[in-house]
Amino acid sequence: MSVSVETSAGAAPTPGDTSVPARRQHLAQRTLAARPSEVRKVFRAAQRPGMISFANGAPYLGALPFERIAADAQRILLESGERSFQYGSSDGIPELRAHICELMKLEGITAGPDQVIVTSGSQQALDVAARVLVNPGDVIFAEGPSYAGGMAVFTSYEAEIVHVPMDADGLIPEELERLIGEVRADGKTARGLYTIPNFQNPGGVNLSAERRLQVGELCRSNDLLIFEDNPYGLLGFDGETMPAIQPGFEDITLYFGSFSKMIAPGLRVGWVLPPASLYGHLLNASETSQLNPAVYSQQLISAYLDDPAWRDKLVEYRAIYREKFNALVETLAEVMPAGTIWNRPTGGFYLWVKVPAGIDTEALVYDCIERGLVYVPGTAFYTDGSGHNELRMSFCLPSLDEIRKGAAILGKVFSDAVAGAASSD
Repeated sequence: MSVSVETSAGAAPTPGDTSVPARRQHLAQRTLAARPSEVRKVFRAAQRPGMISFANGAPYLGALPFERIAADAQRILLESGERSFQYGSSDGIPELRAHICELMKLEGITAGPDQVIVTSGSQQALDVAARVLVNPGDVIFAEGPSYAGGMAVFTSYEAEIVHVPMDADGLIPEELERLIGEVRADGKTARGLYTIPNFQNPGGVNLSAERRLQVGELCRSNDLLIFEDNPYGLLGFDGETMPAIQPGFEDITLYFGSFSKMIAPGLRVGWVLPPASLYGHLLNASETSQLNPAVYSQQLISAYLDDPAWRDKLVEYRAIYREKFNALVETLAEVMPAGTIWNRPTGGFYLWVKVPAGIDTEALVYDCIERGLVYVPGTAFYTDGSGHNELRMSFCLPSLDEIRKGAAILGKVFSDAVAGAASSD
């Protein structure tokens, strides 16, 4: 996917713009091999007023209790401002790590605060883990499709992504076993499995309880690490919480959590619970990349969780997201061309849509942008070129009116594409 951007002569390049070539001798080999994120390219192309975005996996923040948060912020600064603005512990402040352990109990995880490493978002935690554990040429298995940011982390350390097929119950263990055999037959090192078992990004599916055990046993018997990424586990529409993979497989599982989806991404706080044997290595690597996570952000989140009302707010958000999801699928059912199918997630942020053969969602994304709508084409969630007739729609951030209007635009563009293909036959 390419984006044509006109600039005035002599204008400074936009930060992050790779269209201005650097001298190759200045770049590391892993940088030369890196591919720009398709998701980020879509975001940059869509930054204009009035755009309806199904692209950004961002939470709706309008229901946050900002007055209470502001009061907490003032109190924290008045009572402990010097601590808030000072360097802190490299593993995170004790009170937040205690809250994290209480949250993980909801998914069956038993851990102590001294086992948790707080990070600047779970993305940073994943980057640290890959830096410590992944060698160039290693194979990382991941669901197909999978979270683009997660795959970008592993490929930045020169790993190869091998996609494992999914169905309505998540990753298929038999396919994982088959692929492990093929990778090893090719003489490659199978390093680990990257999985999002709850309301998967972008597929929206849950890994069934039975398969969680099967996957854990497969990874253990094949000496694979499990990178269990779980930003959405508490965001089921009905409030049901599934047990994590980590219990029972503590020795091989790195569990990643985040406050970005359930509270606010701008605070940039996440965590990793690694196996005991890896804790020191990850903590050392985390220190080199950030020294310590921001103390003030940690204090704000800890204060938010001190008040039991956070549970009521979570219930409110689940209801908001359920209503938005229903509005999206109801409108899509009215406007999308025949042959379009989608999953029925029971929580999380995403709807995964497959359109009829002949509709290239990557080619049509800019037609939609011109009409005021942006989504992420399916190709962004694979490393093997798949996904041209798929797309991800995030329904949490837009308003109900925007959801209905945006879905109507999508239906019009895709229906016209089907009609155009038929007329050319």
